[in-house]
Amino acid sequence: MSRALLIRAVGGLAVMLAAWWALRPLPGVTELLGVEGGADLRSSQQADEPAPDAPDETAMVALDESVFHAPLWLAPPPPPAPPPEPAKPAPLPPLKLQLLAIVRVPEAASDEARYRAMLYDPETDKIIEVAAGETIGDRTVVGVTQHEITLKDRAGTRTLSLRADAPRTSPGTSPGAGPGSAKGGGA
Repeated sequence: MSRALLIRAVGGLAVMLAAWWALRPLPGVTELLGVEGGADLRSSQQADEPAPDAPDETAMVALDESVFHAPLWLAPPPPPAPPPEPAKPAPLPPLKLQLLAIVRVPEAASDEARYRAMLYDPETDKIIEVAAGETIGDRTVVGVTQHEITLKDRAGTRTLSLRADAPRTSPGTSPGAGPGSAKGGGA
């Protein structure tokens, strides 16, 4: 025998064995379907088991289609709505007090000066004089300095300042007179 013929014979035998292994019926399938040698096998099993009332294992059971009607995906429920935010307290009305002047009051016991503010209240049409620690309605005067007053209320701290663009005059001069102008009659 030639070497090529030997290889063909071994290859053909391997292909036939692979085909037989791939196409041979499984032992459990023949019993379920009741074909070929399965009938003899069933009869030998029935001889061993004396229960004639047992249901036939090879009988086909009707398919229950209701199991396929179950939803495969359920969307989660929407998240609950966030709770409403608590109502904010009503805003305070704007500060209507107007700072007219700040007066320096010397302390009798020391050389330090204390300041008092003169405010105009348009609601009562009165001029009010206050110092640090006093109250005006529901507002407390936190401090008075040479140029401003600080008030505290429920909304926070507010500061009233003297206007920087107001003309500052010294006693004896008029607001229109400058350093080079003379009072009285002409030249």
